[in-house]
Amino acid sequence: EQVIERLLKFQDVIVQAPTGSGKTLAYILPLFTILWKKKKVWPENEIGAVVIVPSRELAKQVGAICKLFADALSFSMRVMIGGKKGKSNSKADQCLSAAVIIATPGRLQSLISSNSDFKKALKALEVLIIDEADRYTDSSFKAGMTEILESLPKQRRTGLFSATQAKEMEEIVKFGLRLFI
Repeated sequence: EQVIERLLKFQDVIVQAPTGSGKTLAYILPLFTILWKKKKVWPENEIGAVVIVPSRELAKQVGAICKLFADALSFSMRVMIGGKKGKSNSKADQCLSAAVIIATPGRLQSLISSNSDFKKALKALEVLIIDEADRYTDSSFKAGMTEILESLPKQRRTGLFSATQAKEMEEIVKFGLRLFI
């Protein structure tokens, strides 16, 4: 309840809660509320929210939940994950912008560095969610997350969600959040 309230008040949040406690809904509900209040119809060339998840499997799970809300509000939504053996996800390449993007960090970084239209669409970003934020402290994620965060507008709501809190997460907190509670 507090997470939803704070995100709606344009505050950034850091949430640590056990697995199965409803973290996904705690960011999906305010995410869609924020987008709906901003624009009832989200333009095709703008991305309103990005949810970064560490794995393909989690991207699909979060995508399935988001799809229910996106369909109800007639918002476009895309799950963007890398293809097998480094091949791109051609379906995602056909339509790169959507009101809501759920993506793995590698795929998101690839799109930001290789597609200027995608990067331009991110300028409308209202909400950034980093799910399982403690996982991004791993050295394999650090460079990519830095590039992603540098490409996003500073005026946005950001939520870091995690089941555990890694000490190294402080780096992401310093770089990714503005005013957090």
